[in-house]
Amino acid sequence: MSTTRFHNWLIAVPALIFSTTEIYPARPVNIEGKIVHKTSGKSIENVYVYIVSGEEEALSGKDGVFKIATWQDLPVTLVIEHPGYKQQKIRITEKDVSKSRLIQLESK
Repeated sequence: MSTTRFHNWLIAVPALIFSTTEIYPARPVNIEGKIVHKTSGKSIENVYVYIVSGEEEALSGKDGVFKIATWQDLPVTLVIEHPGYKQQKIRITEKDVSKSRLIQLESK
């Protein structure tokens, strides 16, 4: 390998590394919460939760709990949907990530 080709690699590799770290955060952000009926307080199973403009999605379990990991920059918007309940949108910011959310849905 000639010296010129070697120098080109020394420039290209760090450029690739630094350009990808600017695009994606260092680690994924975990968003979690519990979904309950607004009046009864009972857990709601199989609620579809997803992040707008992303591919991250989850279903709530029997206990109403959901967890989503995202590489997107915050803030993001969560959409909460279930056929028997009104849709809800929640904006998640940096300060909201560290705590688990209690989401109350109203019947249609």
